Amino acid sequence: MDAIRPHLITAGRVVTPSSDLVPGTVEVVDGRIASIRTGTSAGVDVSAPDGILVPGFIDLQINGAHGVDFLTSETDADLLRVGRYLAHTGVTAFMPTLITSPPSVLREALIRWTRLTTRLPAPRIVGLHLEGPFLNPQFKGAHPARYLRALDPTHAASLLDAARGAVRMVTLAPELPGAREVIRLLHKRGCIVAAGHTGATYDQAHAAFSEGVTHVTHLFNAMRPVHHRDPGIVVAALQHPQVTVSLIADFVHTHPAIVHLAVRLKGWERVALVTDAIAAAGARGKVTRLGTRTVRVSDAPRLADGTLAGSILSMDRAVRNVTSLGIPLREAVQMASTTPAQLLGRGDLGRIEEGAVADLVVLDQALHVRAVYAAGERIYGKG
Repeated sequence: MDAIRPHLITAGRVVTPSSDLVPGTVEVVDGRIASIRTGTSAGVDVSAPDGILVPGFIDLQINGAHGVDFLTSETDADLLRVGRYLAHTGVTAFMPTLITSPPSVLREALIRWTRLTTRLPAPRIVGLHLEGPFLNPQFKGAHPARYLRALDPTHAASLLDAARGAVRMVTLAPELPGAREVIRLLHKRGCIVAAGHTGATYDQAHAAFSEGVTHVTHLFNAMRPVHHRDPGIVVAALQHPQVTVSLIADFVHTHPAIVHLAVRLKGWERVALVTDAIAAAGARGKVTRLGTRTVRVSDAPRLADGTLAGSILSMDRAVRNVTSLGIPLREAVQMASTTPAQLLGRGDLGRIEEGAVADLVVLDQALHVRAVYAAGERIYGKG
C-alpha cells in the first residue's frame, strides 16, 4: 500500500449523501474525512478535474477472486492477491463468503479466515458471510445437497464459535423447521440474518421478517419464483420497508428489466449491489473451483448441468451495468457503498461526509476506476 496521505482531494464531481458537488473538495486528516466543500482549492494533493469521487464500494457477498477460492485458500499471499484485485475494482471493504461444504472444510475455513481478517490492511474485511449450510434443498443452486444441514441452534453456535465472532451475516432458509430458534441465536450473537436459497411463501417470508430476518440474499436467484397467485418471498421483500435485498447485476443472474424494476420498486436505499464472485473473477481460466465443486465459465460460472455457480462480476462493472439502465449514478454508487454500510451498521463507511473513514474511489467519465484510497491512503492508481 502506498504510504502517502493526501490532505486535499478535488474532483469534477463529488457524490455525497445529500448532493453532488460540482466540483468539490474533500479534506482528509488521519484517515478520516475532515471537511467537504464545493469548489476547488489551492495546494491540493490529488486533483481529478474530470473525475468523479465516490465512496469506496463494499461487497457483502464474494466467494473468491483472481484465482483464489475463499473456502480453500490458505496463505497470506492468496489474500494479498485478492486484495490487489478488489482494489482495482473500487472495493475498499468486503465480506468473504463461505458456502456449504463438508463440515471439517467449513470449520477450518472459518478458523483460517478469523486469523486472516486482521492481516489485510486494505481493502478491509468487515466480517464473514456464512451462506449455508441451512438452506432449502429445493433451491440449493450450486450448494452441494449432501452437505446441507437441518436448522439446529447447537450446530449454528458451533460454527460461530469456530469463527470467534467474525461471522457477521448468515444466509438461511427461514421456512425450514427450527428457523425461529436459530434466528434468535444469531441475533444474540450479533449476526445479520438473511433469507436465501429459500422456498418461503409470501406469508412465511413476512413471518420471518417479523422474527428478525432483515435481508434477502441475491433476490430472485435460488428462491421461490414470483407467480400472480403465489408471490413468494420476492414480492414480500420488495414490499417490506425495513428489509434490504441484494442484487447480482451481471445481467445473467437477473435480466436488466428485473434489475431496473427491483430498484424502482424497492428504492436504492434498500438495495445492495453484490458480485457473488468466485475464483474465476479477474482470472483467465475457463475451469475453476467453487468450494468443493468444479465450475466452468461461459457467460457466467456454471456447473455441468448448467446451474449458475456464482459470477465473474466486479463491483465497478455492477455500477456501470446499473447506470446503463438509466438509474442515476449517485443511486448506483450508493447501492454499492452506502446501503451495504447501513446494513452492517457501519455509519463510518460507505459515504463521503465529515467524520467518515476516507475510503474513496476516483472514477473517470466512463465509470472506470482510476484511483482508490483506503483510510486516505492510496491502494490503487495514480495520485
